[in-house]
Amino acid sequence: MIWSALNLFVRTILYGWVISLLELLKMLCRRRPPKTPGEHRPTQSGCVRIDHPAFVRPDPLIYSQKYLRAQGLAVTYNNPDITLFKAGVPVSSSAIDASTTYEVRARIWNSSTEAPVIHMPVHLSFRTFGIGNETVPVTSTHVDVGVLGSPNQPAFATMLWTTPPTTGHYCLLVQLDPYDDSNPANNLGQENTNVIAATSPAVFEFKLSNDTQQRRQYRFEVDAYQIPELPKCGDVKPDKDAMLRIHRPEMHPVPAGFAVQIEPRTPALDPAESVLITVTVDPPAGFIGQQTINVNAFHEQGLAGGVTLTTVKEV
Repeated sequence: MIWSALNLFVRTILYGWVISLLELLKMLCRRRPPKTPGEHRPTQSGCVRIDHPAFVRPDPLIYSQKYLRAQGLAVTYNNPDITLFKAGVPVSSSAIDASTTYEVRARIWNSSTEAPVIHMPVHLSFRTFGIGNETVPVTSTHVDVGVLGSPNQPAFATMLWTTPPTTGHYCLLVQLDPYDDSNPANNLGQENTNVIAATSPAVFEFKLSNDTQQRRQYRFEVDAYQIPELPKCGDVKPDKDAMLRIHRPEMHPVPAGFAVQIEPRTPALDPAESVLITVTVDPPAGFIGQQTINVNAFHEQGLAGGVTLTTVKEV
């Protein structure tokens, strides 16, 4: 009898509070007022999305060719937000030396007027000249960007890049990696240019690779778009559609007299397969100067990438 009583006492101490807690929770649930129309139930996810006017989000961005083309705008791969320096002097990415250290400076913006960008990782990588080729990481840094219109915007991320020992042309990529972003589609910028003197004609070659998981059919579009000079503040017109129209691809056709041929014209590639693309630019007779041609490659899912080619002919 004594052992039975002692056993009951121990069980009550060890487990009785659990039963009492369950009874308390059941009682509280019964006392909860009924759910009103429009009331949200507690989330079952470990991640809760905050959607309140007091919660603001930044929008870090860089000149992003893929994003701009998705908006129907023409692009150049001579990226205005990516600049190379050698011994403090700006240099063209189409004329770099092998085994040489360059300073790559990325200009970074923030379109938010309310939320700054804090300690954002910025990654630098490169590819062999062309489209969709293997990406080689270089280095990373961090940057703060103020809100739109503030003295801390744009910001600049500076990284060092030592070129490969093999002479050639390369594509630089700057990837923004924010902790929060209202528009992550505009975070990748490319610098992908090549300049060749025309010995009638100018012949460019680059490798096109299928970096997707499916077989792709590619096609090319060419234009002569270059970023126009910024208008003076007093000359800016309020007509947004008219301003955007200036940057449409159809507004920048290849100049009359220039013949551009691309071979193969519509290659089909399996995943990880590549092909050498040859672009021949034949200027008209008597042409002197330089002419930029943008070659954009598309597949079924949109823009695959592109290159900016500049044909130069001197007297």
